[in-house]
Amino acid sequence: MESEINKNFIFNHFARKTSPLQRELIAQWLRERANEERYYEWLEEWETRHPQYLARTESAHQHYTAFLEQNPNTEQVYSSSQLTSGHPGWLRRHWFIAASVLLCLSVGLFMIRNQIIYKTYETTFGEIRPLQLPDGSAVILNANSSLRVPRWGFGSQTRNVLLTGEANFSVTHTPTDQQFIVNTKKNFEVVVLGTEFTVFARKRGARVALSKGRVQLQYQEGATPRQLLMMPGQSATLDPANHVALNVIKHPERQPAWSQKRFVFDETPLREVAFMLEESYGLIIEINDPELSERVLGGSLRADNADQLLQSISELLDINFIRQGNRVQLFSH
Repeated sequence: MESEINKNFIFNHFARKTSPLQRELIAQWLRERANEERYYEWLEEWETRHPQYLARTESAHQHYTAFLEQNPNTEQVYSSSQLTSGHPGWLRRHWFIAASVLLCLSVGLFMIRNQIIYKTYETTFGEIRPLQLPDGSAVILNANSSLRVPRWGFGSQTRNVLLTGEANFSVTHTPTDQQFIVNTKKNFEVVVLGTEFTVFARKRGARVALSKGRVQLQYQEGATPRQLLMMPGQSATLDPANHVALNVIKHPERQPAWSQKRFVFDETPLREVAFMLEESYGLIIEINDPELSERVLGGSLRADNADQLLQSISELLDINFIRQGNRVQLFSH
């Protein structure tokens, strides 16, 4: 099938010149990830050569100028009150419909454009996924997270990625000292050259832990842009207002514990553990006793799934739990 599918064949497909049988061959060919990447590259090339619409602005301007010269009294400016009271309701409705259609088209085109330009890696609750980026950098994506990477030019034109959730990065150094930038939606980014670090960016806050090399944390605190140069063995925690607390990691590791399905607790309150269970497994944790929520856990646990982790927590704290679907109640004996 590889010999049958080539660029000219795909270009004919984009031009709607392929038969149903040929389209079925393309669908089978696209089941391989490498072919899918090639397909998008050819799609971008074909769209560059064959724009869908070229506006004839010069011709339209000439027609409009000639119309005004022949009808000097036609041009009239209406105030908003005249448009509201002097024109029939159907005109306003047509304008509203036209604006709605234009908005929907704009949103649709923007989403399609992003799908073509970027590739997004995602994990579900409880899933951990290792990735190899085109520049050779390695990423471990934690559960309930996503990483958006440019499809083309990564490692030569850009090394910017967008992270939502949590990931561990082992960044490859390039001969040109090209920066690797981890962008987030939390008003901060991590700028590196070649290093190993973990970035956490979720609803309740953010954290950057550095195990090797150096990184520069660039963040926005209120209206003030700030920078922080981190050294190995340091962890920077950002609260929802982007106030930074810099701490020393007691036992730095090259890879985070969660990448090996280990959970390390260092005098961690149960309420914080509840947030972790919600983010990693999609559970809704109910702790009705305020004193219980402040009890702390210490040590390292290994669990392949949420039920194993809940069982270990209940044994460590000598408490009970009831799970119904994704809702979990924690309570004392």
